[in-house]
Amino acid sequence: MIPNDSSSQIETSTKHETAPLEQIDNDVTPPIGVTPPQILAQDAAAGRRGAAWRLLYWIMENDPRAVVAVSSLDDDRLAQHLLEFIATGTWAGKPFVVPPPLRSSHARNRLRTLFMPGAGIDPGRTERILLKAIHDKRPLVRETAAYTLGIFGSPVATSELKEALRDPVQSVRLQAAKALGRVGDPTAVPALIGALRGADEQMGSQIFNSLVRLGQLAVPALVEASSSNSAWIRWHCVRALGGIKDNRALPVLVRALSDTDHSVAWMGAKGLIHFGKKSIGPVLRILTTTEMTPWLVETASFVLSNQSNYNPKLKPYLDPVVQQMRSVGFRVATPQSAQKALSRLIADGLIEP
Repeated sequence: MIPNDSSSQIETSTKHETAPLEQIDNDVTPPIGVTPPQILAQDAAAGRRGAAWRLLYWIMENDPRAVVAVSSLDDDRLAQHLLEFIATGTWAGKPFVVPPPLRSSHARNRLRTLFMPGAGIDPGRTERILLKAIHDKRPLVRETAAYTLGIFGSPVATSELKEALRDPVQSVRLQAAKALGRVGDPTAVPALIGALRGADEQMGSQIFNSLVRLGQLAVPALVEASSSNSAWIRWHCVRALGGIKDNRALPVLVRALSDTDHSVAWMGAKGLIHFGKKSIGPVLRILTTTEMTPWLVETASFVLSNQSNYNPKLKPYLDPVVQQMRSVGFRVATPQSAQKALSRLIADGLIEP
């Protein structure tokens, strides 16, 4: 009789239990088996798909042993294969048919959590894998790497993400722009603004969201770029400054009311609405110092009318100015009316000098 060998039994059991899932009904979850997650993690890193889906299944079941197996394995390949699966659905470059519980968007999102600091994979390994993957030849892998780098929030990734803004694939550029808004690095702002040149509406909207997310960090560069010769750049800068609502943006937004491009002027007016009473003084002052044009009448009266409607106490001061702006002799009458309203508002303590 041959004595029992526990190690050979585990090996035999592992080989049997981790047979490729393609051999099984795709809509039925096959037996999970009893192979320890530590062994499954090692086999999955080696590219064995049968072990991989079982390990992922245990992770989805919130089995702490599976997460420990992932976090304790000193092998970059497991993280590489996992990122590949999230991006393309393959494992180690091979087709990977997984059971229904692993096919959903939620499953991929749950597995992506393993790349977050303290959630599974070592942060140093995560950063190393993602920075390499963002140069992968497969667009889906680059896209997923950029997205995950943004969630990971590593400032080290800024230079790689800025480079990805020039990726030939639109979806990768979009994820890079989104990620740059999350890493919190002010050096990303000039790159985001520069990416606006030639950007379509979708890319422009994503860059806007990222700039607003960066908030005060983005203001200096946006203020500088708001003087660009490109109306497209000015429009986006004014839009972002209005969304950030930093007081340093007020002079830029007021100046935009008389921009030579009508769309920029109106974006300035819309941005000033967010500042409430703080916008009244600067708007009245520009009416006393700037040549009156039909566009300035439109945009400035929009801001003043909005404040008058929002705050009834301001109506006796602002409504006469708006009326003069809409009169035939607006070029002459508006500066005088604006100066009078400004003086009265300050004297009555309704706005700051």
